[in-house]
Amino acid sequence: MLRSASCARRWGPRAPSRSPVPTPACKCVLRDTVQCSGGPVARPALLGLPANLTHILLFRMGPGTLRNDSFGSMTVMQRVILTDSPMASTAPGAFHDLIKLKTLRLSRNGITHLPATLVDKVVLLEQLFLDRNELKDIDQNMFGKLVDLPELFLNPNQLAVLPARLLSRLGNLRLRDVSANNPPHLPRGMLAAQARREKLALHSNRLEALGTGLLSPLRASKELPLHGNHLRSIAPGALDTLWNLSSLTLSRNRLEFLPPTSLLHSRDLPFLTLFENPLAELPEVLFRELAGLRELWLNSTRLRTLPAAALRPLSGLRAFGVTVSPRLRALPEDALRRLAAPRELALSQLETLPVDAFADLPRLAEIWLGHHPWRCDCSLPPRCRGPGPRASLPLWAQDPECPDPRGPPPCPAPAATRPALAPAGSEPGVRAQLGARGPRPDHSLFWGLYFLLLATQAVITGIIVFAVVKLGRLFRRLIRER
Repeated sequence: MLRSASCARRWGPRAPSRSPVPTPACKCVLRDTVQCSGGPVARPALLGLPANLTHILLFRMGPGTLRNDSFGSMTVMQRVILTDSPMASTAPGAFHDLIKLKTLRLSRNGITHLPATLVDKVVLLEQLFLDRNELKDIDQNMFGKLVDLPELFLNPNQLAVLPARLLSRLGNLRLRDVSANNPPHLPRGMLAAQARREKLALHSNRLEALGTGLLSPLRASKELPLHGNHLRSIAPGALDTLWNLSSLTLSRNRLEFLPPTSLLHSRDLPFLTLFENPLAELPEVLFRELAGLRELWLNSTRLRTLPAAALRPLSGLRAFGVTVSPRLRALPEDALRRLAAPRELALSQLETLPVDAFADLPRLAEIWLGHHPWRCDCSLPPRCRGPGPRASLPLWAQDPECPDPRGPPPCPAPAATRPALAPAGSEPGVRAQLGARGPRPDHSLFWGLYFLLLATQAVITGIIVFAVVKLGRLFRRLIRER
């Protein structure tokens, strides 16, 4: 409390200054924590800060250069967060006095270059944020002393080359983000020391290929986001060692073909995205070992058909999308067979559907069938032809009868199953789709118990009020008798 009071007296309200130089404004946020803005970024020590601070937040400081003595004798500092402050350059020893530093954040400062020895003395670092700057290069030995660093963020910058030895000493790195940079490839051996990494964020770069053995050290990785790159090829065996993956995103790349055995060893993979790739075909054995796959997104591709053999192993699929696929005109007769558990299915641009396409999908909850070439659902087998529990499923909300010369459909759908226009989905290019939903679960038991509980509470409340009134009258009578 005394420390907070002294901080308040030291950095209380200031009179407005007419000087063009911004007046520093500091305040105590928490114990041993100060937040400052508006002062010179070159010498935070000149702000009159206590030497025993452990946390300092500096933002929107005046432009300048960090010097070797910028933080003076703040040797107990543990967290330095310096953001939104234009820095022309940084001296090599700017943080050398902060030997107990655990978090260093230099975000959104417009930094274009960092000296190689900048973090040599802060060997206890646990978090290093260099994100949202304009770094064009980085020395391969910059992180050589940070052998225990678990988290490193280099996104987004303008790094065109990632040195091969940049991460060679970071054996304890668990989380690393180098997304939204410009490297066209990853040097071989760059990830050799990353056996413990759980997530490697490489999305939104310009990677053009994944070579064999490049990702082999990432055996512990659970997430591998590779979307938004320029990938044109994936070498056979490139993903063979990623046994623990729970998420693999290859969407928004330039893949025209996938090796048949590329996912052979990812048996426990539940989430896979391949949308917005120019894929023309799928190998029949591509998903052979993915019985545990829960979500598969193939939207916006050049697929002309879906091989029934490719989808047959996906017995646990719950969500499957192929919307905005203009070349996909038809489905094979048994393309959706054995997909016993899907709860959402998205199809698009189909001219025909096989008879009873959804008959073997007992747990199907939603069907999105929008933006198709047909004028009316009367010509669709699931609507007017073939047996099955969904043979009378309507596909157009405003078409109870068909203007086709054949007359009205022979199987009018009940009103409860009529769909309505659904709002635009998350997939790009889809403005509106027509949805058909399955029967909603019965909640009558829940509501019955709910109203019974309300009635019970009302009765108990009435009894309590009645008892209180009676006791009040009794006490009042006793007081009068005395």
